[in-house]
Amino acid sequence: MIARPAASFKAFYVRQPEDDDGNKNTKAFTDALDDTDEERRVKNVTEDLNAVLFAADAEGKIQILHSPANLGGTRTRPKNKVAALVGLGPQATVEKLDEKHAVKLIDLRCPNLNLVDAEATAEGIKSIPIPDNTAVVTCEAANVFLPAPWLKNTILDSDTDCPFELILSARQAKNEFIQDHCGEDQDLQDETKAHYDGFVSWAWAVGHEMIEPLRFLVRPDDVELRPTF
Repeated sequence: MIARPAASFKAFYVRQPEDDDGNKNTKAFTDALDDTDEERRVKNVTEDLNAVLFAADAEGKIQILHSPANLGGTRTRPKNKVAALVGLGPQATVEKLDEKHAVKLIDLRCPNLNLVDAEATAEGIKSIPIPDNTAVVTCEAANVFLPAPWLKNTILDSDTDCPFELILSARQAKNEFIQDHCGEDQDLQDETKAHYDGFVSWAWAVGHEMIEPLRFLVRPDDVELRPTF
């Protein structure tokens, strides 16, 4: 059982004590879903029970999952059995996930990120022309996104699930984090920018329904899951 010394999951997950160390390791969050091996990608998103994940819903919005766990994937129980909590209030529900679909890599054709950064409004970002299917693939992304703490906190603090609005919030957070925490550390600056760029491409794709909504296999009344959550 996880101790929750907070009024809600949102309060628990915003600005955790380990966030500073996580922020210094931003590249690890970017790399977690870049791995070419599917099983390692599953492991990377389930190894931290205090992790937060972003996913697309059926309406092109961003939804938040947290506390992912794999109750399988071991020598004695080799078949994966992945679940997570959906919702940030006291009534968060446990859902069993299709983990292969969650970490599935998708080729994205997104606009040049300079065009995105040139826009000052969510509507402006949304209205950037969508490249056609013959355009060059600009990046590869999974159906879920694993944010570094500085980005996680920004999204949790936001009062919107609109991906284009969240891109603007992430832009401000990226600039503030580089200014306040990176100093002369050029590697951390570059890693922060790369993580931001990955989120922008992924979120823009969510808004245009290029990212597949997360598949919940069942709403389980699985007694094995209850003690974990």
